[in-house]
Amino acid sequence: MANNDINVLIKELQNGNIEAFDSIYYQTKNIVFYTIFMILKDYQLSEDIMQDTYLKALSKIHTYKRKAHFKSWLITIAKNLAINEFNRRKREMLIDLSENEYLLGSSASTVENEILINQIFKVLSDTEKEIVLLHVIGNLKHREIGKLLNKPIGTVTWIYNKAIKKLQDEV
Repeated sequence: MANNDINVLIKELQNGNIEAFDSIYYQTKNIVFYTIFMILKDYQLSEDIMQDTYLKALSKIHTYKRKAHFKSWLITIAKNLAINEFNRRKREMLIDLSENEYLLGSSASTVENEILINQIFKVLSDTEKEIVLLHVIGNLKHREIGKLLNKPIGTVTWIYNKAIKKLQDEV
């Protein structure tokens, strides 16, 4: 669905049509989840924070302005909630990236996705992971990623290309 279509859905949601939320959720759920998961590295906790993200977005939907890309706005909410949760739990958090359940849960969509995600977490740095996931799963353009991460577009493109090269070298 194009950005214009999501803006129509946002406008409907702002006007009180709660049914528009379902479509918005299905268009954004993967990028929101993986953004949170990259920070928390805990599947169930990421799901909880994802719910909190959508609840907060719904309560603040009237503040969203069309100047910003909606996915960027939503990801910013998700990121902030995840960072807050991480800071609350940082002393007790145990990280185990070797289990696929943490990454894809019980509903892994395809073997290719599992292999790709495992490679991403094994090979790439945190910044590279974030940029690749935002671009590939979130369908954000390098320009939008640059704004979201507060980096120049050239830097984002360079990091993305370097990360893809790393992944290709591993396969």
